[in-house]
Amino acid sequence: MLLRSAIALGCALAAPTALAANDWSFKNVSVNWLDWSDGTTARTNAGAFGGKKDFAFLELEGGCGGDWGEAYGFFDIENPGMGSTESDSRDQRRYAAKAVVRFNVAEVGGLPLQVYTHLYDTRDHHGFFDQNRVLGLGTSWRSGNFWVKPFIGAHQELKSGVGAHFNGWMAGYVAGYDFTAFGQSMSLTQWHETEFARKDRFLAMGNPDGGVTQGKKAGQNGAVALWWNVNKSLTTGVQYRYADDKLGSATYQNAMIYSVKYNF
Repeated sequence: MLLRSAIALGCALAAPTALAANDWSFKNVSVNWLDWSDGTTARTNAGAFGGKKDFAFLELEGGCGGDWGEAYGFFDIENPGMGSTESDSRDQRRYAAKAVVRFNVAEVGGLPLQVYTHLYDTRDHHGFFDQNRVLGLGTSWRSGNFWVKPFIGAHQELKSGVGAHFNGWMAGYVAGYDFTAFGQSMSLTQWHETEFARKDRFLAMGNPDGGVTQGKKAGQNGAVALWWNVNKSLTTGVQYRYADDKLGSATYQNAMIYSVKYNF
């Protein structure tokens, strides 16, 4: 169910020290709290759907890599203490999973040319599901403690009530910088995705002025994070989560995510 195999996949956000080895892997489990801004909850809950409410989630994350390329995956349980019968549907349990694989196929100008594949799936207990599938090209570049891994690809979407259809293109990146502050190991990371040339059949969104509207042809989605690596086993961090014309709402949305990870 829901890409369980993605849990064991390698992480594109792995530390540069791990990437320096021929083969590397990591895995962790985390407890997280997502706190939407007041403006986001007001705007999104005015629409016919896509309304936001704060929630907790558990995440299992992992990755591996080597000369062949790298892979990453996670599996989330949102509102883990809830079920499927809460009167407010925003309080009900939901699931999300993601798998990303990058296959090294050539080297161009000293950089790897990668076949990029990406699958993201989210669903609830009442028949709603939305799955993004991306196939394209990527690469990676590192200088010192900074690294970035961009991609671009064709985007197919499978959504309840709509079906599976081509939905334009997606481009994005993951990036990070490791540093030391006050004698502590720290990391800055970001992931970002831009969808563009989206098709009308996928653009019905909640209107911040009420009802339903058609979203824009382009949408933004991502997060910027600051991590404190307390020791080998414990990492804690805070993320600024953002989206625009995504997540079911034709408006800008932002939240803070507070996380504690146990690293295996």
